[in-house]
Amino acid sequence: MVLKHIDTLKLSNSTPANKILELSSEQEFEGILKEQLEIAKDNIDSNTFILNEKTSNLMIGPNLPPPIIAEIVNCPEKNNQAILRKVKHYIESGADIIDIGCVANKPYLDRIKEIIHLIRKNFDILISIDSMEKSEILVAVDEGIDIILSLDLGNYKDFLNIPKNIPIVILPTNIKSAYFPKEPEVRVKNLFKLTQELRQEGFKKLIADPLLETPIVPGICNSLEAYFLYKKQVLKEENKKLELPLFFGISNVVELMDIDSVGINGLLASIAIELDMGILFTVEHSTKLMGGVAELKESVKLNYISKFKKTPPINHGISVFKAKGKTSQTLPEIDTSNAITIKESVFDYVPDKNGYFKFYVNYYTKEIYVLFFSNDNNLLKTLIGNNAETLSKKVLELNLTTNLQHINYVGRTLAKAELCLNLGKPFIQDE
Repeated sequence: MVLKHIDTLKLSNSTPANKILELSSEQEFEGILKEQLEIAKDNIDSNTFILNEKTSNLMIGPNLPPPIIAEIVNCPEKNNQAILRKVKHYIESGADIIDIGCVANKPYLDRIKEIIHLIRKNFDILISIDSMEKSEILVAVDEGIDIILSLDLGNYKDFLNIPKNIPIVILPTNIKSAYFPKEPEVRVKNLFKLTQELRQEGFKKLIADPLLETPIVPGICNSLEAYFLYKKQVLKEENKKLELPLFFGISNVVELMDIDSVGINGLLASIAIELDMGILFTVEHSTKLMGGVAELKESVKLNYISKFKKTPPINHGISVFKAKGKTSQTLPEIDTSNAITIKESVFDYVPDKNGYFKFYVNYYTKEIYVLFFSNDNNLLKTLIGNNAETLSKKVLELNLTTNLQHINYVGRTLAKAELCLNLGKPFIQDE
């Protein structure tokens, strides 16, 4: 791969060539984005706009990479420290917008005010609110919320007097009446109807959500058909002026599958880029989704480059592999005639007279904690780091244990902890 791009790379005697290629791809992404942003700025309309001109230059529209909204689920019920930790993690992972996920049928008006002020005081990032509750949305509007999720046929009339320049996600539903259309044709028709209604009231920044649903039940294919149909219908002359950026709620898919998120995020990102989605919505609520925002961000970059190079998303220097990869070690000829083959499993445990270790992983601070206790359970030493080899050497340097079996165990466990930290995989010491 490096040799294919050798004419465009400036190699280094200190940085590996594959890293140089990766950096080159990042620069290529930034170059394409800069060019497309200039085009978009000259074509501002109902399908291309800046989300909030006063605080950010973030745009959505055709041929732009879709920004990522990352939701803090049940946000009003979390304490300030947990919210700030989550926001920091999301921003470092590549999120463009932080979503305050509200609690259904349980409004927290004062708390929403506090959260908006809390995030704004500590971070420079756009904020959305995910609620169908009138009072919560109006409170957020009063506090200058950047995006509203969501209005539908049942509640839009409650908000006709809010500022017309707030971006609003619209749904083809009527939640008040428990109306949730399944047919793609009806969803598209309802979105067009709501678009017309809100346009007539002067709203300028609308985002259409045909609703991405979970696989199998109720079924992802039916909902994807609604997205495809929307894109086809806006090509018709009578519908061209109704076209809006599309909202792609990928968390509905990733969250409800017991399958590693990295591949699902990659595939959904390719669909998003191919269909020119306006904005992506995701979450890292459950343990299995840890690191999902970063996976999605890198997947968007890879697919975005591919779109403009008119190639499949492969061999561009950016890769989102975790469990697998594209390279392997060459296996030499090995003489096994005198090899010792070990087939039995040995799990004997002999207590170390010096004490025992407990290991923990903090995914938000990117740290491994090593706690050393005496055999009567007194904490003797705490080590914090993120590299298994460095931590292992410090254990030996401090002479915490001289038991060879225990040293072997510490090394293996730290290597597992580092792997889990880098992959976002749950770490449980002796599992």
